[in-house]
Amino acid sequence: MLTMNFTEDKKSHLPLYRQLAEHFKKEIRLNHMADSAKLPSIRKLATALNLSRTTVETAYSLLLAEGYIMSQPKRGYIAINLAELPPTANKPQQKQPQKPAVLYNFANNYIDIRTFNAALWRRCINNALKEPENIAAYGQAQGEIKLREILAKYSYEARGVIAAPEQIVIGAGVQSLLEILIGILQPEHQSVALEAPGFPQAERIFKDHYWQVETFAAGKIDEKLPSLLLVSPSNPYKGSTLSAEERLALLHWAQHTNGLIIEDDYNGEFRYFARPIGALQGLSGGDNVIYFGSFSRLLMPSLRISYMVLPPRLLARYNASAQLYNQTSSTIEQLALAEFIAGGHMRRHVRRLRKLYALKNTLLRTALTEIFGKLITVRSYASGLHIRLAVRSQNTSEELASLALANGVRILPVQASAPKAEPEILLSFAGINEDHIRPALLLLKKAWFN
Repeated sequence: MLTMNFTEDKKSHLPLYRQLAEHFKKEIRLNHMADSAKLPSIRKLATALNLSRTTVETAYSLLLAEGYIMSQPKRGYIAINLAELPPTANKPQQKQPQKPAVLYNFANNYIDIRTFNAALWRRCINNALKEPENIAAYGQAQGEIKLREILAKYSYEARGVIAAPEQIVIGAGVQSLLEILIGILQPEHQSVALEAPGFPQAERIFKDHYWQVETFAAGKIDEKLPSLLLVSPSNPYKGSTLSAEERLALLHWAQHTNGLIIEDDYNGEFRYFARPIGALQGLSGGDNVIYFGSFSRLLMPSLRISYMVLPPRLLARYNASAQLYNQTSSTIEQLALAEFIAGGHMRRHVRRLRKLYALKNTLLRTALTEIFGKLITVRSYASGLHIRLAVRSQNTSEELASLALANGVRILPVQASAPKAEPEILLSFAGINEDHIRPALLLLKKAWFN
């Protein structure tokens, strides 16, 4: 019998059961075994080949899992007709095309790691670990009271946010906090409008809860909008801040309609050529605005601590279900952050970041002008971690991004606001070294105009 013509290859790296399974596969593929041919029983084959029953049983199990044989009651193991299998079953896997190597990355929001005092952060972590109760408990569902008390003071001093510790909810990122907020707002709210061009991570959460999601332009506020808006007034991805008139229009809309505004204060502390503008939440007196703050871009992306400030009108609803939400952020990291802020280290750290990022911002704009001249127009640069620019090209922003990546440079394309508008891109200067700016831009020019 052909299935008995098996000899162990002692030089093979494959285990014995795999060698036996591969032998059967070859026999079946070459049609040396007729359709529905009965295979020897485990006991008989083990005896004939002087193998252990475990080896044969494991080989048969593998053949079953991969569809080469089937098991029938009272008949045992039967060979499958491979003509009924998909034609690609025996074809070798094609190699996946290699992704272009990224030499320079303008598409990240990573911090410049040189600015972060890792030794100081380790000290704060170690101090939190010294208290046994910090390790033995799950922590407070709303967030550690020590951190909430410090955040109430810090957010007012830094961003003008008006909040008592009882209004602050801590979580591991904006998405986890949105999950809690949606539970508070339902069923009265079932739709939301996001400031254009949108916030994909937030949109995903709302859609997962079957909410209606749309976008709106901050300069076009009307009563047809849903009663819940999400904005990022200090630094949306479009690269510019909301004007004073647009901020006042949003607050007037909320007061007039009794609507709610979710304020994602994304990189709100990074404004380089004027004083940072205070949060909408403070301008509203703490009413009608749900404030979101985060430390991922201030300290390090791996620190998953964000916080939400609820207006008084939502507190009772949150408190009714607060204990049903497990805390998603590390107790130890919360307490370390509380010490870091209380010791004045956060304020000094932000000042260092502003100084460094302002320098990178200026270097990038200067190099753009020298290398591209009139081929590009800088649209916005005064805040956040990106410069937004328009490119005089017949390509779309997505095509420009593909050309850039093929030449080793990663950038962020901006969704077109109009069909015939000039393509726009975002260049992040947060994580790129100053010495890499000019070489990266020279590659971009080669990719787009040579």
